[in-house]
Amino acid sequence: MEIGETITKTIRASKKWNNTQIRLVAGEEYYFKASGQWKDWNTACDADGYISPNLLLRATEWLRRVPKECWFTLIGSLDGDKDTCFRIGVEARISPKLTGTLYCFANDINLMYWNNRGEIQLTVTRTR
Repeated sequence: MEIGETITKTIRASKKWNNTQIRLVAGEEYYFKASGQWKDWNTACDADGYISPNLLLRATEWLRRVPKECWFTLIGSLDGDKDTCFRIGVEARISPKLTGTLYCFANDINLMYWNNRGEIQLTVTRTR
């Protein structure tokens, strides 16, 4: 991407890995802006996700793909590598340490993507 270039992609809640086909380069800076809502079963939220509303979900937080982030927070990764996961949420500025293709997902338990619905529009702009 050139400085100032913007690309918008659809991130589906039901996909474990959404390949954006956007290449992020180490040391460059990117601004991420997400809009829209998606649903975890019957709970609607934006890309910042939601806090566990009951004991059952609180007890299973450790099973989330990124345990420290809320349910359904928009997460990014380079080349689909779980060790490179980072929080995007509704808005973020990221300067990756590695180069790779941006993959995204709603933060959920691996086996629970079957009950996810909706999509988020993610706009990525190279700023530096």
